[in-house]
Amino acid sequence: MNSSEEPLRRNGIAPIKQEYIIKKEDKFIKQEIAEIVEIGTGAVLEDTPDSAVSEEPPKKKSRITRTRESNKRYKERAVKTFTEVKRSHMTPDGKLIVNEKLASLGIVEEKNGLTHEMQKLLRKNLYRFPKSDSYLKEIDGEISKQLEIEEQNKLAKLQATDLVTDKSDQITTSQNQVITDDTSTTEINIHHSTKELNDKNLTVQTLGNDNEGACEMKSDDTILIRDKMEDFSASTDTPDVPLRACEKKKISFKNKLYLAPLTTVGNLPFRRICKEFGADITCGEMAMATNLLQGQQSEWALLKRHVSEDIFGVQICGCKAQHMVKCAEVLINEVEVDFIDVNLGCPIDLVYNKGGGTALLRHDGRLGKILRGMNRVTDLPITVKLRTGIQDDTPVAHKLVPKFENWGVSMATLHGRSRQQRYTKLADWKYISKVSFTANEMPLFDYYEHIEKHHVDGVMIGRGALIKPWIFDEIKSRRHYDISSRERLDILKKYCDYGMEHWGSDSIGINQTRRFFCEWMSFLYRYIPVGLLEVLPQRINERPPFFRGRDELETLLASGNSNDWVKLSEMFLGPAHESFKFVPKHASNSYETSSYEG
Repeated sequence: MNSSEEPLRRNGIAPIKQEYIIKKEDKFIKQEIAEIVEIGTGAVLEDTPDSAVSEEPPKKKSRITRTRESNKRYKERAVKTFTEVKRSHMTPDGKLIVNEKLASLGIVEEKNGLTHEMQKLLRKNLYRFPKSDSYLKEIDGEISKQLEIEEQNKLAKLQATDLVTDKSDQITTSQNQVITDDTSTTEINIHHSTKELNDKNLTVQTLGNDNEGACEMKSDDTILIRDKMEDFSASTDTPDVPLRACEKKKISFKNKLYLAPLTTVGNLPFRRICKEFGADITCGEMAMATNLLQGQQSEWALLKRHVSEDIFGVQICGCKAQHMVKCAEVLINEVEVDFIDVNLGCPIDLVYNKGGGTALLRHDGRLGKILRGMNRVTDLPITVKLRTGIQDDTPVAHKLVPKFENWGVSMATLHGRSRQQRYTKLADWKYISKVSFTANEMPLFDYYEHIEKHHVDGVMIGRGALIKPWIFDEIKSRRHYDISSRERLDILKKYCDYGMEHWGSDSIGINQTRRFFCEWMSFLYRYIPVGLLEVLPQRINERPPFFRGRDELETLLASGNSNDWVKLSEMFLGPAHESFKFVPKHASNSYETSSYEG
């Protein structure tokens, strides 16, 4: 940043030109703009002259009066919409619109569905995991042997303590029996006994690292123990020989634009939008391994893939090797994916308290078993997405990244924030640069400036894509686009079309599309048009003051009122049903947290 730009930025506040900022006494203007838009037709009035806007806010009406007027306006709009506007998912006679040409060709644009037979096998625990069972059996054997070793070590220590006590008593007795003037003989006996005890203790320590024969402290027993351990590892049942690294599927992640896996909002319709704007790699929403193994339909729906997603992966989350390894095996057998990503960065309490997400960062032993097992049962690349650590002051990523390559990880994506930090503040690029030098040949993702300065292979884009999905095109063209309100409205219309294709055009599908539309709007409204900014670019952790756009539609799209998002959805999906309610997933995403009731 240039020194001339520094005074224009204030901590946490986006630098918007003064002529667009709404003063405190004018805030009511922004809240009333939604009334200008004719819901259902998509028509927006031209700029309202200054004379039409009252200088003083209207007198506050009673709550009952406001509710009655709001219901009356809604009923009038609903009647007008149903009588004059054709619903986008239905024909004039009320039948669902079907793409006859596509249906006749038999082309399936979405893959990775869950069949009833597959779901039945999973729910009744009849699905077989031969590779996973072999690996887990090997792990159980190692654990049982380790427990035996620990018990034998305890026994050996007790025996060594008893031996030292007996020898000390013998030495004391012999000293009392030796003639007083024969001092040299006494010293020799003491020295000899001490040396013998040291040799015995050394033998006990050596046997403590082996498996059998710890009770009898002999060197021959030590050799026998090692031979038995080698025989055990050789006799382990392995139905399939693990693939070598050169035999696994290869994917080049270098210098590609990667859309991060995003819970709730990173659904298939949104990924299609990002693919059209230039995203190279896409990944499904985070799925819980236990839910996938139980055959839950809602969880398997997160794995669906559109035909336009040429490089596509799925992200799974769990805390136990038996779940994660089996989940990797069922994925390689039943779905079409290019890589499997392991979530090590989820900060929410529901996942963290169960030992998943960022909680695995402090259990590298368990994490190693999970990654080695997943690498054993699949021929796909295994990738990880992690944070710097759990606490701000104790980062651990620099310790884990060097181990990932030994565990078979093909790529690591580092989120430059800790779990404690969540999504506040800027990412710590200095620490990312430090960690990148610990990785050898494994790609580290975290554009052009970062790749050149911080020794990374690419950048994963998450919430930035939610705020402006055309960010991929901006990166490739190395410029900032000033997207107009009409262009943004067209993107929203396309999203609704894709949503009805994905979730259906019946009442359930429409409500699903509307709900995810509003969830996306809870991020999309944060976008500030380039023409309104004093300093470029907009930072993700900067929130704008109240501002008016260059037209009414631009102002409406910047509204943080959840009711306005529902009104925007009615432009493309028709009036919301009386039973439809929407509350933002994150309360901070909207200043109107009360639910919307049509």
